Amino acid sequence: MEDGYQNRTAFIKGAKDIAKEVKRQAAKKVGRSVDRVSDEYSKRSYSRFEEDDDDNYPMQGSQDGGYYRGDSQAANDDEGGHSDSTEGHDEDDEIYEGEYQGIPRADSGKGSLAGGPGSVGAGAQQFRDIGVSEAERRKDQEELAQQYETILQECGHGKFQWSLYFVLGLALMADGVEIFVVGFVLPSAEKDMCLSEPNKSMLGLIVYFGMMVGAFLWGALADRIGRRQSLLISLSINSIFSFFSSFVQGYSTFLFCRLLSGVGIGGSIPIVFSYYSEFLSQEKRGEHLSWLCMFWMIGGIYASAMAWAIIPHYGWSFQMGSAYQFHSWRVFVLVCAFPSVAAIAALNAMPESPRFYLENGKHDEGWMVLKQVHDTNMRAKGYPERVFSVTTIKTVKQMDELVDVGTDTPAWQRYRLKIMSLSQQIRNNILACFRPEYKRTTFMLMAVWFSMSFSYYGLTVWFPDMIKYIQKQEYESRTKTFTKERVEHVTFNFTLENQILCSFS
Repeated sequence: MEDGYQNRTAFIKGAKDIAKEVKRQAAKKVGRSVDRVSDEYSKRSYSRFEEDDDDNYPMQGSQDGGYYRGDSQAANDDEGGHSDSTEGHDEDDEIYEGEYQGIPRADSGKGSLAGGPGSVGAGAQQFRDIGVSEAERRKDQEELAQQYETILQECGHGKFQWSLYFVLGLALMADGVEIFVVGFVLPSAEKDMCLSEPNKSMLGLIVYFGMMVGAFLWGALADRIGRRQSLLISLSINSIFSFFSSFVQGYSTFLFCRLLSGVGIGGSIPIVFSYYSEFLSQEKRGEHLSWLCMFWMIGGIYASAMAWAIIPHYGWSFQMGSAYQFHSWRVFVLVCAFPSVAAIAALNAMPESPRFYLENGKHDEGWMVLKQVHDTNMRAKGYPERVFSVTTIKTVKQMDELVDVGTDTPAWQRYRLKIMSLSQQIRNNILACFRPEYKRTTFMLMAVWFSMSFSYYGLTVWFPDMIKYIQKQEYESRTKTFTKERVEHVTFNFTLENQILCSFS
C-alpha cells in the first residue's frame, strides 16, 4: 500500500515537472521577478508567482495527522511553481496570490495605511521618478537643439523662409496698427461718447491691459497647442472684436470690445518671433528677426495714413435716426482690422513649427515639415534633385500629464481636468523663466522692455491729444475777445468767414 502511494506521488511530481518545463520553454523567459508584499495585519509574506506546487498528502504513520511533504518541496522552491489559487495562469497574467486574500499588490500605491511608512516611501519614489524624468527631458532637449541646428543648415535659407517672413510680417503689422488706433480715435470718440478725462484714460489703459494678459496667455499656450494654432486663434479674436468695436455705440461695450481685441493681439509678438526663429539657422536668426521688426513700424505708417485719409472726412459718416450714428472714426477702426484678416488668410497656408512637433514627441509630423522646407528651398535654387537625407530626428521624452478618466466620466469633469492641466502647464512655463539659470536674464529683459514701452507707448497715446492741445493754443493766440466793447473803424484785409464768433447777452 505504501509503495503504491509513493509511486503515485512520484508520478504526480514528474507530471508537474514536465508541465513546468513546457510552460517555461513556451514563455521563453530568462528570469522570474518576485514581488513580495507584507500583510499589515497577519505579518504573513506573499509572493507573486511564487507558491507551493505540491499538494499536501497525509503521511502514513503520522501520529498528529501531519502532512507528507517529500522531496517535491525542495523541487518547487527551486522551480518556482504556481499555487492552486493561480493554477492555469501564465507568467504574463497580472495576478498574485495576495489578491485572493484581498491584499493589494506592492505597486498599487495602496499597500499601506495612509500616512504610514509605505505611503511616505511611495511619495518619495514618485518625486525621484519625476526628477529623473525631468532630467532626461532636459538632456533630450539639448540633444535635439544640436541636431536641429544641423538639419536647418541642410534645409538652407530661401523661398520658404521669405514666404513665412511676409506672412508673419502681416501679423506683426496688425500689432503695430492696434497700438496707434487708440491715440487716433480718442480726439473724435470723446465727442461721440461724451468722454470725461478719466474715461479717456481708461480707454487707453484697457487696450494695453488686454495686451498684457494676452502675452501671458498666448505665449504659454503656444507651447501646448502649437505656434501656428495659437497665432491663428489670437488674430481671429483680434479681428472679430475690432470689427464689433467699430459698430457698438455705448462706452462700456466699446471698452469691452477693445479689451478683448487687446487680449487677441497680445499674442502676436511673443508667438511671431518664436515661430519664425524656429525656421532660421543660428547664423540667420538675429538678422532676419531684426528685419521682421520693420513690419511693426509699417503698421504704424498704415494706421497714420488711414487716420489722415478717413477721420477728417465727415462725409464718410451716416446715421440711422437719432439712436445710431456711424462717424468716420468708426470707419477707421474697421479698416485697422484688415491686417489681422490678411494675416489669418496667409497663415493658413503655412505649416506648424517642426521644433514644436519634435518637442512634443511628434517625429513624423516634424520630419515632414522639415522636408517641405528643404524641398521648397532646393527647388527655388534650381536643385530639385537634392534629397532630404535626414531619416531620424531626436524627440523629447514626454511626461504623463493627465490620467485617463474613462468614457463614463461626465463631460464637464473631463473639460475641467483639461482646463486644470492646461492652466498648470501655463503656470509651469511662466515659472520656468524664473529658474536660477534664467532669473537674471529674465529680470534684465523685463527692465529693458518696461523702459522702452514706458516711453514708446506713452508718447504714442499722448501725441494726438497733445497735437490737439497745441492747435487749440495756436488758435486762441490768434483771436481777440471783446466783452461789452464797441469796435469801430476797423479794416480787415482777409475773409471773415468762420472767423467771428458773436455773443449777445
